[in-house]
Amino acid sequence: MTRLRWGWAELGAIAALVVTTAAAACGDSSDGSATGADGGADTDALVGDLDAAAVDGPRPIDPGGDGGPPVTSCPSLAMPAATATVYVDANATGTEAGTLVAPWKTLAKAMASAGSKGILWIAAGTYKENVDVPDKDLVVYGGFAPGFASRTDACATIIEAANAAAPVLAASSTVKRFGLDGLTVQKGARGLTVDGDNSVQATFTIANAVFAENGKTDVEGGGASFDRVNARITRSVFRDNRAAKGAAVVCVGDVSVTIESSRFERNIGYSDHGGALYLSPTSGTVTRSLFRGNEIGKGVGYGWGGAVIVFKAGAAPVKTDFAYNVFTDNLAGVGGAVFVDDGATITMSHDIVYKNRSYLENGVARGGALYADGLSGPTTGSTLVGDHLTVAFNTLDETGQPAAMTRGGSVFVETYSKVTFTSSIFWKNGDEALFGDPTTSIAVSYSVAPGACAGGGACTIGAGVFEPPDVAFVDEIANDFHEKSTAGHFSMGTWITDTVTSPAIDMADPATGAGSEPAPNGARANLGAYGRTAEASKSP
Repeated sequence: MTRLRWGWAELGAIAALVVTTAAAACGDSSDGSATGADGGADTDALVGDLDAAAVDGPRPIDPGGDGGPPVTSCPSLAMPAATATVYVDANATGTEAGTLVAPWKTLAKAMASAGSKGILWIAAGTYKENVDVPDKDLVVYGGFAPGFASRTDACATIIEAANAAAPVLAASSTVKRFGLDGLTVQKGARGLTVDGDNSVQATFTIANAVFAENGKTDVEGGGASFDRVNARITRSVFRDNRAAKGAAVVCVGDVSVTIESSRFERNIGYSDHGGALYLSPTSGTVTRSLFRGNEIGKGVGYGWGGAVIVFKAGAAPVKTDFAYNVFTDNLAGVGGAVFVDDGATITMSHDIVYKNRSYLENGVARGGALYADGLSGPTTGSTLVGDHLTVAFNTLDETGQPAAMTRGGSVFVETYSKVTFTSSIFWKNGDEALFGDPTTSIAVSYSVAPGACAGGGACTIGAGVFEPPDVAFVDEIANDFHEKSTAGHFSMGTWITDTVTSPAIDMADPATGAGSEPAPNGARANLGAYGRTAEASKSP
């Protein structure tokens, strides 16, 4: 059982930042109310409303001890602030009028009858439908108990494809806005597909939802496919979806994507790029999410980016920021967790990347954790900048067993790409853990890391880099990567003292300060994912 946890104050701040960033990136102008000017739904308010109502303030990332963020397999639901304009209940009897006492029995009828900015409440039950989303700026809420007086969880209302060869929900380029909260979408050729237009800049919002068992092995985007559409996903679960690439989510085009407090588990890509997420947005943010057991290369035996690929697809710059995420047990040929490609840029901060897997190539497990690659020219490399990362034990083969030979277990860099790491911990990632070919550059400072690189690329081992005999994590077997301290380490809201102190304490870049670390903190942050947070181990 894993025990990964984050500080309460930090997670509340991150949640607020994500909502603000998403609104700015998508060009939102909402005043935060739950209704629009005409009294209907306002999808701009959906994420903010749900963050306040359902996230319920800051809390540890793993209250249940299952190694993930504070989202269960069935997200719990609060009553929405906005009142329904249309009601749906598959189990209702009598006439259908879309009212509280005479609800529609299908989602398709409800959407057809709804006015502009309509708010649909759907009662618990299974609705076997394939539905075209109209251009009405609708918001759909699910999970209501009979009578609509309360809500349970996102697994109570199920929209299941009547025709498994078609998407469950589909929208054309004319649809400018749509919001979905508190439903399970399952067993379609895609869960949701949106064929957009960069000039429209449509925005689709998914919150407190489950996308499960969707997709086909020969198309991109199993759970949700956003083509030239801004996407916002919060507190949702994508599991057991399949696709050629991006089995959970695809988002491409001159648009933004925001993903926060969500789970991505056992999403399988059958081609060669991006197991769970296949991203090429102008701007992206991925925070406080769990990526576990995702794969790429199922059908071909190799691939890149088991959990995530971020790539540049056109002339516009592509940049995605990752923070406070957990990546574990993901599988690829190279880049078991995260892959940045074709000249894109990513940042990673306070992420934990551990025990990811690689397909063996000539008996060697390569790039179990992170991978950066570019195109053929010196100006087309990709960029990865990491700060306060914990990257550990990424030396496993595809079966989850330790590989006899490894290369680039911390980071694998190719084709004019460059990576920079500060204030991080790279631990037990095998031989040649920092690997870059002769066209690349790797720079590391103030970190637990090897003192040299392999592969022939430019290698700068800066100040504060060391490799101690032991980092002294709290519990490597249980995957608790807090550091031990005689002054105390954090454990589920309490502090436990140890007989030893980790050498990673008070060793981060001194220019950054201690951040939110509790006293005593030595006025200097710890290395690794918990550094500068309220869960940092105390200074002796």
